[in-house]
Amino acid sequence: MYVFTLCMCLLLLVSLLGSALSVPLDIDDDVTRNVNYENYLLPGESYPTFYDVRLLLNPDVTDSFSGNVTIRIVPRRTTNQIVLQAMEMQIHTIRLTRSDSVQQNLFLSFVHERDDTHFLTINSNTPLVMGLTYIVDISYTSKFAENMFGVYISTYEEPGVGTQRLITSQLQPTFARRAFPCYDEPAYKAVFRTTIYAPPAYPVVRSNMPERTDLLKPEIPRYRKFEFQDTLMMSSYLLAYLVSKFEYVTNEASPLYNVPFRVYSRPGTQNTATFALDFGQRNMIALENYTQFTYAFPKMDKAAVPDFAAGAMENWGLVIYREVALLVRDGITTTNTKQNIGRIICHENVHMWFGNEVSPTTWTYTWLNEGFANFFENFATDLVLPEWRMMDQFVLLLQNVFQNDAVLGVNPMTHPVFTPSQIIGTFNAVAYQKSGSVIRMMQHFLTPEVFRRGLVIYLRNNSRRAVTPPDLYTALQQALNESSHSIPWPLATVLDRWTNQGGFPVLTVRRSAPGAQSIYVSQERFLTNRQLSSNYRWHVPINWVLSTNADFSNTSPQGWVPPSFPAVSFDIPGLSNADWYIVNKQQTGYYRVNYDVENWQALARVLNSSHQTIHVLNRAQIVDDSFNLARNGRLNYVHAFEISRYLVQEADYIPWASANTALSYLDIVLSGSDVYDLFKTYMLELSTPLYERLGFSSQLPEEHVTAYHRNIVLDIHCRLGNQHCVNRSQELLEQFRNDPSQRLNPDVQTTVFCSGLRGGDVNNFNFLWNQYLASTDSSEQSILLNALGCTSNAERRDFYLNQVISETSAVRDQDRHSVIVSVINSSPENMEEALDFVIEHFAAIQPRVQGLTGTTNILNAFARRLTTRQHSTKIETFISRHQSIFTAGELAAIGAIQENIAASIAWSDQNYATVSSWLNDNFRSNANALTSSLLILISLFIAVYNM
Repeated sequence: MYVFTLCMCLLLLVSLLGSALSVPLDIDDDVTRNVNYENYLLPGESYPTFYDVRLLLNPDVTDSFSGNVTIRIVPRRTTNQIVLQAMEMQIHTIRLTRSDSVQQNLFLSFVHERDDTHFLTINSNTPLVMGLTYIVDISYTSKFAENMFGVYISTYEEPGVGTQRLITSQLQPTFARRAFPCYDEPAYKAVFRTTIYAPPAYPVVRSNMPERTDLLKPEIPRYRKFEFQDTLMMSSYLLAYLVSKFEYVTNEASPLYNVPFRVYSRPGTQNTATFALDFGQRNMIALENYTQFTYAFPKMDKAAVPDFAAGAMENWGLVIYREVALLVRDGITTTNTKQNIGRIICHENVHMWFGNEVSPTTWTYTWLNEGFANFFENFATDLVLPEWRMMDQFVLLLQNVFQNDAVLGVNPMTHPVFTPSQIIGTFNAVAYQKSGSVIRMMQHFLTPEVFRRGLVIYLRNNSRRAVTPPDLYTALQQALNESSHSIPWPLATVLDRWTNQGGFPVLTVRRSAPGAQSIYVSQERFLTNRQLSSNYRWHVPINWVLSTNADFSNTSPQGWVPPSFPAVSFDIPGLSNADWYIVNKQQTGYYRVNYDVENWQALARVLNSSHQTIHVLNRAQIVDDSFNLARNGRLNYVHAFEISRYLVQEADYIPWASANTALSYLDIVLSGSDVYDLFKTYMLELSTPLYERLGFSSQLPEEHVTAYHRNIVLDIHCRLGNQHCVNRSQELLEQFRNDPSQRLNPDVQTTVFCSGLRGGDVNNFNFLWNQYLASTDSSEQSILLNALGCTSNAERRDFYLNQVISETSAVRDQDRHSVIVSVINSSPENMEEALDFVIEHFAAIQPRVQGLTGTTNILNAFARRLTTRQHSTKIETFISRHQSIFTAGELAAIGAIQENIAASIAWSDQNYATVSSWLNDNFRSNANALTSSLLILISLFIAVYNM
């Protein structure tokens, strides 16, 4: 009966829309293609100008939906074929006519490929003439996507009501073809008209445009009709659909922004949407002012859905978010989550210009979308909320992506991709964080004024077009030519190497002589594994600061290092009088810097005596560079350790965040070694003043980033054995267990929960797991998922890992990778168990985590923690078992794991003795003294808490 009902609806829709065929269909289902990668691209024999899409969407019919699309197409050359794309659908009828002769059906046959080209080839019975307009009308039934890519059903629990369903979509990058047959590549822009038929029980139906008043389409019994206005010219991946019982908050009563702005979410959550409504409007105003380009659509909807593969998607006029990326609940949402929400809202707003107005011709140039969105998500958030220090935090993002970009096999920013798997794989750290970092460097070497002017030209010249990088370079070059600023080469020459080569350089800087007025600078590619080599070189902008004039404000280049092998000399007046110098002011350049030993020693002296002389971002740079250069064998660890001594005086979060990341590697490789206790002593000594100052409680008002700083310090102390930290965490967890209504400070929950779980207490795990099951707040669920992996109880850990693959798991697909990542990051012992679990169950894990980045997030977590020959052997086993199912993104992540393991094995051979010697020389005698000081500190804390 169910199938019968669906077919009757489809036939009714088809007959009402006049799509009946007068000739039989000729369907060749057995044809498959054996093609080269280039043949995944549409052949381009024709292009669309207009789509009329009609969808019958019923959330209570959960396997498929029916649809009809009418496409107005124009042949680029005389042809007998039209080639477009369709996926996971059954084609029922096709009609092909000339626009000026709609009675004559030119359709002959069609072939729908069963491979991953997804080509739908329509053959005509007469040649289609170049330049004339034709109408293709297709009726079909399509499957709802089970992996959140395409049109899919999501569910949520509504208190007092039960399970509720909704329909939404994720069509980027290659899944518009799952919604309707189309030219599903970003270069094929067209106007889209959408009509959705939905049951009356689902009254909130939205698409990209407002509903139209001049209704055109027929009614369908038992369904409500929603006809939407025609879009502007746009790519197919930017379409979106929402069929729901959602409610919304709106700006219509008191708009900050002059466009209707709504935030849709589950009933009862509207009070959590106020931040998104307020910040979203103010951010759009800031972006319009910066780009000098008005947002083009007549509305802006944002919708928070429970299940969503990505964090959010920039569909023009209807942006879809995962709930945790949009809704803020006071007392529950952490500072970090709230910042991420602001950042993601800004990211999607930026796409209204970079991606929607101007799109890449193919996903080979994904960075033209995501790199700009990554840069501006920080820059334009900073325009609205400067107290968040987003552009200071950008340096941490840059340092983090260095780790991904320091392997030989990493892809460049411009990365040719053709298959759907390759295309999804290109949405990675290179397309986002590296590209954003290179764009930030470009802003500084062009100067902010030229950069902004160039982007204004870029958007105006290319509105509603699809572009390649030279279109961007042309606009920026025009702005540069019209300014008083200059660089030594055409901009395209400079950027071609940054975008077409993987990796980044390390500059080696030396004084010509002790009393000289010049430096020599050479470059080579920085690779974590120095046993590997690459001849890649770049045009590198540099600037410098001398101790005699410590002004870090002007970040424009004072010179350039060309892509040649010999060292380049730079004259620096006054250098002979300087005690120290620093290259790369505010770390605006995307590269590392290595100095002569004398300069490293001088930098250690000034940091330990008067660290505020040096800009906070360069303090972070010096710490990060020194430890990574030492890890890489380019610098003796003694110099990195001597620099790090100053951290005991450092009160700012940014350098401490750099140090925490850099020192985490030592925490991993020294774990289990003879000097690990000394290393823990060293870390505790550096951070004890901060532990005493920050504690577990926030002292309002405090700086936005202090919450992050507190977490670093508490994690160090609770994890590395400060018994006061452990005891206090246990007390706080016990209080929460006794009275869950008295919630902890959300910013310290992960640390408190982890500390309570590390002891292996089954009751703590079960309590927190039940809290997860009972929670309907996505932010709270995220905290609990990240903490539960800390359990040291073997049975509970196995239970938790199996939530990833269990058919009855309570964890949503989009969150399941977080289970494994939390176990990996919690302790060396848990990481080993997680590795064995992934090796054993990868085939089951792969389809059960969200498909965009789920498995690569897991593999990237391993890449930062696997260090031994035993790990190398396990990875070889992993590859041999599962190599037939790896995606392009997974293969790249596995390559990074192998390179990093090889580098870590070499590290032990080359550096352990030096690190061991330094720790023994400096902390063997200090260990007992530090223990005494911590005991005194504990007593003071106990006294305070008992007052």
